[in-house]
Amino acid sequence: MISGVTRASAWTLGALVVFGILTLWVRERWALSVFQLGALALTVAWLWINALRRGQVRIHAALAPLAFLPLWGVLQLAAGRSVQPWATVEAVTAGTVTLFACLLLLQALPDGALARRMQDALLVFATLIGAVAVMQVFSSSGKAFWLFDTGYSEGTLGPFAYHNKYAQFVELVFPLALWRAIESRRRAPLYLTAAAVLAAGVVAGASRSGAIFLLVEISAVLLLAWLRSALSGRTAALTALQIVVLVTLWSFVAGWDMFWQRITGLDPLRDYRWPIMTSTLEIIRRNPWFGTGLGTWPVVYPEFARFDIGVVVNQAHCDWLQWTADGGIPYLAAIITFVVIVLRGLLRSVWGIGFLTVLLHAAVDYPFHQLPAFATLLFLAAFLAARQGESRG
Repeated sequence: MISGVTRASAWTLGALVVFGILTLWVRERWALSVFQLGALALTVAWLWINALRRGQVRIHAALAPLAFLPLWGVLQLAAGRSVQPWATVEAVTAGTVTLFACLLLLQALPDGALARRMQDALLVFATLIGAVAVMQVFSSSGKAFWLFDTGYSEGTLGPFAYHNKYAQFVELVFPLALWRAIESRRRAPLYLTAAAVLAAGVVAGASRSGAIFLLVEISAVLLLAWLRSALSGRTAALTALQIVVLVTLWSFVAGWDMFWQRITGLDPLRDYRWPIMTSTLEIIRRNPWFGTGLGTWPVVYPEFARFDIGVVVNQAHCDWLQWTADGGIPYLAAIITFVVIVLRGLLRSVWGIGFLTVLLHAAVDYPFHQLPAFATLLFLAAFLAARQGESRG
């Protein structure tokens, strides 16, 4: 049984995450600082109150590799192995916030009813963002929520100024909507509509990789549901048809024009990500064990760049390579260890494949970099899904 303080802390953490996501468009440091200071202060306050009450602190094995991530940055700083110490300090701060937030969330997860309500809240929040994104993408002139300047003239989806970031947000939550539709046949139309709204924003934002990964998620959720005997083969096929029809209809509302232009205009030979990744491999070859310092890839890359594309390249477009370039092989090993520890729980929960899909997307993009509040949400969702799966035995 968890205390009222723990419940209140979990919901307060949720409110901070909502604030962090809704202010992703803010370029100034204040919004991220409010989120990070709030999460750190909340966790420290809970630990202090819990110690006074001599309460139990619940620990999960996945916290160990998660704790290693900021600790490795501290070791890089202490050893003078970061080429830009301030960038590494920022990365250490972001990693510490994620660790503390996950620790605090874990204290509330033994309450199954509370955990399910938090999943409901995540789905409702995501669906609202999806509805706003569909309406906003063609009418906001790049402004977040039609009001706030993002520095872009088009393509903003809710608080997301980058269409692939929105797609990754949807990938995280989309399987939850599908799984709820399977679990609750009476409310299935409601949950499937939520899934369709989320997917429509991906089409409206013209994220090619996002659309592909959503198709993968539909197949994966139905397969896992069938393996768990939650669906018969015939019902799985009918459910797949319903999903495709709803997603297609909502996508017509959002408009297929931009998406179709990006599909037909695709030229893999002119995709700059591949030479950028090749340069990142060279960074790794030069610094395989200690890396160049957490958060330093944008500073190091120009030295290894093979050509000039005319714009600033701020990410490697492959989180897995960027993790290794910044932190070396030990840092990559910690990430893999985290995934291995939570993998079984993610699969048992079914909707946890959303986090796994984002990890796959991270092979060709950067969901875990650039926006620390979003990265924290990804790890929090992983714990929320994994603990649910583990509780099912």
